[in-house]
Amino acid sequence: MKKKGILLLIMLCSFGILFANGQSEKTAKKVIEISSNVTEEGQIATQQKIFSQLVSEYNQKNGTSYELRLVTGQGMDITNTRMSSNDKPDIFTIDSPADVNRYQKDGLLLDLTPYAKQYDWQGTLFDWAYKLAVINGKVYTLPFGYEGMVMWYNKDIMKELGLTPESLTNLTSFEMALEKAKDAGYIPMMLGSQDWPWAQEWYLSILFSYTGRDLLKNTIEGKDAQGWNNEAFKKTVELAKSWNDKGYLADGKSYILTSDDAINAFTSGKALFKIEGTWAPYWIIPLEKEDYEKIGVMLHPAINNVEKPHMPLAVGGMWCASASTKNADISGYILSNMMRDEFQGMFLESGLDIAPKVIDKKQFANLSPIVQDMWAMVNTALDEGSFGYTTWAFYPPETRLYAYEGIVDVYDGKLSIDDYLAEMQRLNTKELNEGFVPVIPSAK
Repeated sequence: MKKKGILLLIMLCSFGILFANGQSEKTAKKVIEISSNVTEEGQIATQQKIFSQLVSEYNQKNGTSYELRLVTGQGMDITNTRMSSNDKPDIFTIDSPADVNRYQKDGLLLDLTPYAKQYDWQGTLFDWAYKLAVINGKVYTLPFGYEGMVMWYNKDIMKELGLTPESLTNLTSFEMALEKAKDAGYIPMMLGSQDWPWAQEWYLSILFSYTGRDLLKNTIEGKDAQGWNNEAFKKTVELAKSWNDKGYLADGKSYILTSDDAINAFTSGKALFKIEGTWAPYWIIPLEKEDYEKIGVMLHPAINNVEKPHMPLAVGGMWCASASTKNADISGYILSNMMRDEFQGMFLESGLDIAPKVIDKKQFANLSPIVQDMWAMVNTALDEGSFGYTTWAFYPPETRLYAYEGIVDVYDGKLSIDDYLAEMQRLNTKELNEGFVPVIPSAK
């Protein structure tokens, strides 16, 4: 009896274990890890709230017990390291379509095509944004945010100098404004890249796009015989260096000053212009009302007779899922549903990127007037096709990296303009030969 009792007990325990294992697939706690590059407290809180809601929704619909782990402050250096290790996140964000091409080539990205079809990404996203998601007929990323390069200006200084944004239409009037600001003791244009080296590409994106959009597009695609060695690019870099040497650009210290130095100088009334993109509301929104009401936004004036003022455009970031994730379905659910309209106002109010799609204007209603003006400018550029090309969205990755690192050596007198552009051309050609495929929408 004793042996039979023990045997029965063992059988019952075994059955219980098997039963528990059978239930564990859906009821056991699992972690879905999302890696984000945001660092500002309010933006982290917004992402935490939205991603938590989506995880909860998925659990309720599928009888699962996922828990969210949101890891923030994950820039490209950290992401590159993690994606080359065994410590890969389920969902993560990277900077550009060029990075997506590189990751896909290395087999690091989950094929999101089934989710893109299920949730109609093609019918939801702007056409140019959806095309950036596709590599060789498959969807590997969710482009998120549409951002552009603009000029922020101090209204009080502009008025003091007898200027208006409308009066600054060409190179002559713009240089006159820069000289007036300098003579009055102000820094004409503020930029700081010591802690964010890629901030240098913000202005390069404007200047190279303003050199000529067709020329730039053909150069990146390898269709222009001279490419980066074209005399037009040389004139543009000469112009940028002259502004650096004259102190128009951050007193010639843009690569020595930090991003906070630049923001503080601008918000404290020491600079006429601040060079930054449409993500600047992350530091504008927290300002006191009397401070942010002094800030205006405009397009950079033309620098030649070839191009009219326009907005160099980019995708804010590229959300992806790891090819090795064991949580593919919930990853696809989260990426697809973060595009919902109800979340875009929340993203906007905290200065985060929004989905590159048509968004109900009501989502913009709670924004400060300056931020509403900015988004009106962005949406007008998209509607009219009056956009250009930013470095981080459209350049080959090595070419992009060299563009913003090399320009510092040009400013510092360590590198000639001819050698700088020759290396840009060499890298661009090399990357095209190695299989980089530019995806560049046509502008008007």
